[in-house]
Amino acid sequence: MRHTIRRTLRGLAFMTIAALATGFMSGPATAADNYPDKPIRLVVPFPAGGGTDVVGRLLAARLSTYLKATVIVENVAGATGTIGSAQVARAAPDGYTLLLGISGTHAIAPSIYPKLPYEPLRDFVAIGRIAYGGNVLVANPAYPARDIKALVALAKQPGADLTYGSWGPGSGGHLAGESLNVAAGIHLRHVPYKGVAPMLNDLMGGTLQIAMADLTAALPQIRAGKIRALAVSGAERSEALPDVPTFAESGIPFKLDSWFALFAPARTPTPIVDKLDQAMQHSMQDPALQAQIASFGMRYAPISRTQFTTQIREDTRTWATLVKSSGAALE
Repeated sequence: MRHTIRRTLRGLAFMTIAALATGFMSGPATAADNYPDKPIRLVVPFPAGGGTDVVGRLLAARLSTYLKATVIVENVAGATGTIGSAQVARAAPDGYTLLLGISGTHAIAPSIYPKLPYEPLRDFVAIGRIAYGGNVLVANPAYPARDIKALVALAKQPGADLTYGSWGPGSGGHLAGESLNVAAGIHLRHVPYKGVAPMLNDLMGGTLQIAMADLTAALPQIRAGKIRALAVSGAERSEALPDVPTFAESGIPFKLDSWFALFAPARTPTPIVDKLDQAMQHSMQDPALQAQIASFGMRYAPISRTQFTTQIREDTRTWATLVKSSGAALE
């Protein structure tokens, strides 16, 4: 009788342990298998119509198809993208709130904002880099300068009081403009906007004469002849504007590229991050999407999450050095 009881207890104990082990092993996998079972919110931290918004909507459409779930783009603009980014940093880490971030929100902002409400590497997990490329210095068609050399000559004339626009203080456009000031020994006053779209409207209307813009938003207006490109800020000429020289070719040692990337709040379960990574990489293999990215003057080159996280760290250090040397400050 006692032997029978012992065997029964041992059997029950084994079944309990096995059940617990199965539960522990299947929990995360089940969560990932069921994800997503409701709409996903993709926050674009800039106004509608800008380059970040365009890229976000193109990616959202592909993610929706791959994940078989609705991906809703929500524009949460302000403070050069940091308001929307902070909102995602505070969101539940469940994969249902994502961020279309850029180098400005994750690599530049820490050096510009003394009280940044999030820490990019601590508060986010990088799902992947979408595309990268330079920005473009553009002018109203009536502006007399047709290249950086002519612009510098105008700025050095006695009594010259020239301005340039960017999509916000601390943006890549702002820092490119300040680098131009330092390298050329001129003073173009910075006019910050809340996004690229309203800035380009003022540029086309003549209220603003020159500006730094992201290629994605500026290219349609350049091709239509509504604005004129003077130089691009990336490490090499844009395939979309092969005849437009780089800053470096124009004597301005500014070669930094900007990038678009997909982020989730920190502590998002790894199986869900993996699934989002797979969805993004699959989406980016679409030839039509790659052609659209190229038509915006951007480049797609797949790298791992680890490689991209390393790039964020390196870019953050590089931008911090540039912020310090240029004297760029919030206005």
